[in-house]
Amino acid sequence: MKRIAKIGILAGVSAILMGGVAACGSSTSNSGSSSGNGKVTLTYMLWDPNEEVGYKKSIAEFEKKHPNIQVNIEQYPWAQYWQKLQTEMAAGTAPDVFWDHVTYFPTFVKNGQLLDLSPYIKQDHVDTSIYYPQLLKQYQYNGGTYGLPKDWDTIAIFYNKDMFKKEGVPAPTNLTWNPTDGGSLVKVAEKMTIDNNGKHPGDPGFDPNHVKQYGFMAYNSNQSFYYNFMAENGAKIINKQFGNKLLFDSPQGIQAMQGIMDMINKYHISPPGAEGTNANGNANAQKLFEQGKLAMYMDGDWNLTPVVSSCKFHVGVALLPIGPQGRVSVMNGLSDAIYAHTKHPKEAWELEKWLASPQSERILASGGYVWPGIQKLAPLFADSWQKRGVDVTPFLEESKGKTISFPITFNWGQADTAINKEFDLMWLGKVSPSEAVKTAVQQANAALQGNQ
Repeated sequence: MKRIAKIGILAGVSAILMGGVAACGSSTSNSGSSSGNGKVTLTYMLWDPNEEVGYKKSIAEFEKKHPNIQVNIEQYPWAQYWQKLQTEMAAGTAPDVFWDHVTYFPTFVKNGQLLDLSPYIKQDHVDTSIYYPQLLKQYQYNGGTYGLPKDWDTIAIFYNKDMFKKEGVPAPTNLTWNPTDGGSLVKVAEKMTIDNNGKHPGDPGFDPNHVKQYGFMAYNSNQSFYYNFMAENGAKIINKQFGNKLLFDSPQGIQAMQGIMDMINKYHISPPGAEGTNANGNANAQKLFEQGKLAMYMDGDWNLTPVVSSCKFHVGVALLPIGPQGRVSVMNGLSDAIYAHTKHPKEAWELEKWLASPQSERILASGGYVWPGIQKLAPLFADSWQKRGVDVTPFLEESKGKTISFPITFNWGQADTAINKEFDLMWLGKVSPSEAVKTAVQQANAALQGNQ
């Protein structure tokens, strides 16, 4: 499951939803149903098949406690999920409850597609202080709350324990980074980068065109890669939540991107830039890692299950390196949202309330399916993975430190497309980091401000 994956389909979401708003009244909605015996059937839609296993367990408990409600789970892959959800919203037939994401939330809430949970929270005295406050804030707009936190994720370094042991290099558990010389991140990655003749970067005769094993990978992904480095170098991403001005064309942001490009072109610790473009960068990093050709790469904890299950070696998780402004991770989270035009708002709220309850989040956390949105339950997730031989506490430690949110704003789809296009040119070596960052921000801000 990718929290921030290919968001190109976002570009058309406003037009799709705006075109369907008139048809979205509750009188025309097909979400939910009632049987002749008075039993209400709700539809719950999600995209991750690994988490679906846990949610089936949770909803089985919910149905025991609510014999008058039946829940049908629908699971679709990421891209198909959003296409289906947008189409059904336009037709007035969206699922009663569904996973929401910060990149889609602004458009949904602006177009009146989400139920404001504030009255229900107040009526049932739901204690929202149990959730991570930054996650709760992500789904609030104009005084309303449009989703309760179901989970969260941070970014860390996945590393090949067996490879480090074989090369006699200490585990990368306390790295540093700076854009000037790369810090110990680059130094360790150099030791883990080997060409076909067994030489490392910096060795006489090292051949950067014939490398059999890379130490690290720089790829064009904002959440799981370059936002973290920008923040660690003191760059700010956006002016505010629902803001319309990106700020990472600052000297600190440009300097961070130059440092990232140096990983590829100067230090040769990363595969060529063509391997790291936006469309396939994360997938290529994951594939090279699983094949034993990459010692370290950065990723979100949502990829724990697919990566660990695919690797024939021991996978380690390490904290992000400490940058000039400290260690900073992007922290993102999903919420469960209720469709504003559900035929069964009362029953949908009962499901929402259950999914965000300690009972349900304990099931998901203790099964190792996802970090829970309720803070005190986080150790259950870590314990589950520890039993499998993987220490995932670096993700948890980062959640307690400096974090930044992914940009939550309107027209993000258009802005993101503009940035990815320009940054791909940078990854391909066709434009300089300075030119790429300045042009990307200029074009993205035009989109955020409604000028294109």
